[in-house]
Amino acid sequence: MSIFEHLLREPKRQNERGRCLHFADGNRCNEIISAHSIQKKGQLRLIAEDGHVYRLNGDHSNLLQRDGAPYLNKIGIRRASTFPGFCKFHDNALFKPIDERPLLPTRQQVALYAYRCLCREAFVKENAVRVLEQAKDHPALHPDSRKFLLSSFVGHSKGYGGVLHHKKQFDDALAVQGYELFEFKCFTSNSPCCMQLSGLIYPDFDFSGSQLQDLGAWHPDLITCFTAPTRDGWALTFAWHVSSRVTCIPFIQSLAEHVSKGARLEDALFRFCVSTCENHAIRISWWDGLAKASKDQITDRMVLMAHPRLPVPSDYLAVGCEGIAKWSYQNVLTALDADA
Repeated sequence: MSIFEHLLREPKRQNERGRCLHFADGNRCNEIISAHSIQKKGQLRLIAEDGHVYRLNGDHSNLLQRDGAPYLNKIGIRRASTFPGFCKFHDNALFKPIDERPLLPTRQQVALYAYRCLCREAFVKENAVRVLEQAKDHPALHPDSRKFLLSSFVGHSKGYGGVLHHKKQFDDALAVQGYELFEFKCFTSNSPCCMQLSGLIYPDFDFSGSQLQDLGAWHPDLITCFTAPTRDGWALTFAWHVSSRVTCIPFIQSLAEHVSKGARLEDALFRFCVSTCENHAIRISWWDGLAKASKDQITDRMVLMAHPRLPVPSDYLAVGCEGIAKWSYQNVLTALDADA
């Protein structure tokens, strides 16, 4: 098998290797299911058209063969954002408060949405490490390609280790229903929704371009971001475990300062979504109706952030993609506003 055949086939094989990532996995685990990292009943149906959405696509074969460029493809909501990361028993039991009720938000709901983000990332990162570990030793590799894959393997291994560190923090909190250990900032909207997402980042720079933390640190602080349906519309929420508050609170404060200096909140949040998260679902008619210049701005930003060889500028959250999202936000809620 050639290296490119391996990079095309192996990710699919790894993605089909189901396992339960619930904090209490073990004897009670039963049938592994295709769990939705972006909720099908609420989130995806909010933007689906004829049962379909656009999804960003990009994997390791894509990075090598398409020069790092992600692309959008049409997919049914039954398959969008799924990963075999939970058994049926634990998925149903754990996520019932968010799968069957709109986001209020309560601390419990925020913790569960954030946990789903983190588990999906752990699943993806583990798969990437396994693929790259095999690919880097392929006998047909050119020396430059071997060096590139080895570097990617080291980077993904470190990232996976960081995700596991944070998952342990989340696991321990959820095991004792310690929802008070999760903090958040939630922006609610009743404007038309064009995108749903679920993801996380290690915040490196804030919304003014100032450095927040060194990503070379052993376990950098982590923040999750997700959209969710509410009673009157939808919400975009940042959430983090208190162990990451040293970085996450200044990160959120920088957003408020950015807006106070004249930036549009809607632009800043949309810029964050397209710059940092690859787990999107996008309304088809919205994307198809965008002007070419707007599409180019979005895809150029996605390429910049996904490309393994292009440096990320410190001001990537400060400028770019202005005026594209026609969102409006009515309320901003924090952990202090939430029920237990």
